[in-house]
Amino acid sequence: MTTVRCYVPLTGDQLTALAQDRRLAGPVRATAVTEVLRAQEPSADDDELEYAATQVAAEELARAGVPVVLAAVDADSGLVTTPAVDDGWIEVASVDLPRVAALHLGDDVVTGDPSVLADHDAEDIELSWFDTTELDHVLELVRRTELAGRGTAPPDRATDRPTD
Repeated sequence: MTTVRCYVPLTGDQLTALAQDRRLAGPVRATAVTEVLRAQEPSADDDELEYAATQVAAEELARAGVPVVLAAVDADSGLVTTPAVDDGWIEVASVDLPRVAALHLGDDVVTGDPSVLADHDAEDIELSWFDTTELDHVLELVRRTELAGRGTAPPDRATDRPTD
C-alpha cells in the first residue's frame, strides 16, 4: 500500500469527532507535497517540502482566526484525490485515527493566547508536535484557546479563583 503524508487542518469540532468516532468523515481538504509545491521550492529537500506543506495548512487556519491544529496523516493513496488545478491542496476521502501520525499545534493553542499569531505573516508559524495518545489533552488546549479567542477565560485558571 502506498501512502501520502498530508496535513489536515482541523477545527475544534473535527478534532472532537476524531476523538469520539476515531474517524473523520470526508472528504477533507489537506496539504501535501504536490508538484506545485515542488515547483515553488525547487531546491528544497523532502523535509523542507513537508515543512512548507505544514505552513500552508497552518497559515490558512491562522488567517481564518481559528486555533491552529493540524493532523499529520498517512493516507492510503487510493483515498487521495488531487484537484484538476493543483494548488497544493488535496482531498482525502476519510481519516481514521490510526492513520494520524501526529498532531501539530500552533503557539496560539499551546499558550492559550490567540494573539500570538496576530502577526504571523512576518514569520513561519511555530508548530509543536503531539502524539495521538495525547488527543484528550489537545482537545482541552483547543477548547481553552477557543474560549480565550472569545474573551472568556477558562474557569479553572488560578487567577479566576477568589482570594480572601
